Amino acid sequence: MTRLDLPENSGWSPAPFDAEVIERACDTGLLESKITSAGPQVKPQLNRVGAVAVDGHEIVVQPKAPFSSVLFMLGYAADPGFRPDEVDGTGDDLFPAVAETYARLMERALGRGVLQGYRRLDETAVAIRGRIRFSDQMSRRGGQLLPVELTVDDYTVDIAENQLLRAAARLLLTLPRLTKEARHRLVHLESRLVDASLVRPGAGLPSWQPTRLNERYQPAVRFAELILARVAPSTTAGGEAVASFVVNMAEAFEGFVTAALTESFAAVSTGVSVGQYPTHLDRERKQPIRPDFVHLVGGVPAVVVDAKYKIGSLRVEDLYQMLAYCTVLGLDKGTLIYVADTAALPGQRTSIALSTVVVQSVRVDVTLAPRDMVGGLHQFVRSTAEPRVASCEPVH
Repeated sequence: MTRLDLPENSGWSPAPFDAEVIERACDTGLLESKITSAGPQVKPQLNRVGAVAVDGHEIVVQPKAPFSSVLFMLGYAADPGFRPDEVDGTGDDLFPAVAETYARLMERALGRGVLQGYRRLDETAVAIRGRIRFSDQMSRRGGQLLPVELTVDDYTVDIAENQLLRAAARLLLTLPRLTKEARHRLVHLESRLVDASLVRPGAGLPSWQPTRLNERYQPAVRFAELILARVAPSTTAGGEAVASFVVNMAEAFEGFVTAALTESFAAVSTGVSVGQYPTHLDRERKQPIRPDFVHLVGGVPAVVVDAKYKIGSLRVEDLYQMLAYCTVLGLDKGTLIYVADTAALPGQRTSIALSTVVVQSVRVDVTLAPRDMVGGLHQFVRSTAEPRVASCEPVH
């Protein structure tokens, strides 16, 4: 087995693999490659992190943050109830961390038993149960009394939530280098869901709705959807196994920031928070724009934030963008959230010339423990927005 570790957003590195391994790794979107006189080289795609394993060979793109923090950002963005202690924080290997985190979530979900629910089925039978589908009975059976076309609501474990949990567990068991303990736990947990239907590859994922009844399942089900969307097992032309887990850090960071701000504002304001707020740059409404986060009070925008997975000083293009957002929304202040960087001063403020608009920056240190990352954004809301939002006044 050959393993290559690359830092996130690093440059070209020699690739000690054959052409098919490199091609398969690039097909996942994690890497790009080129051929030079010294041999093949690879480098990570912009802001992509993760791992790809091909027939025992592995390429890992290490993020700025620990993989545990990356998994937390993904889980928290999907479900703000996702707890920091659910994430495996040991080591720098992605596949084992995903498996361990998911095993913890499944154990919590199934701790009070396997969830059951009603599933609607259409069937043909000679004994009546459920409801007769009279239109189908007439069109299919004419004047016959039997068999009867029925719709039945079965109370069963074969519901979407259990199907998703089982599918993700089975998928993780195909990954390499899981610990014996994690593999054993996943096998045991998957066996508890043996009566849930298997999700067929390529058939699409079953749909579900969060309710009070499935509340204990929700973090695990949402993480299962993340796994099913990102883990991509396949084979090479020669039949060798391929597995990958790839994360777009810009999207993960944006989703995490939006979820944290939404939760924070809910604690201090009766207003409404909207991610990817839809509006237009022009009066003619032909140029749509979508700020990452807008908090409205009484239906009027009070706070606008844009998350940028960037380090360093504020970029002029980001200042232009925020100026446009503030102008359209009628605000005098906008906030850009960047990744913390030791080379950049925190809390920068830029006063736009010939304008009342001030753009401030907030830094999120993604190397911190997940609880501290969330705490930093909660503090931003408390220190800069609470007095104004609570009194229903726009931020100035």
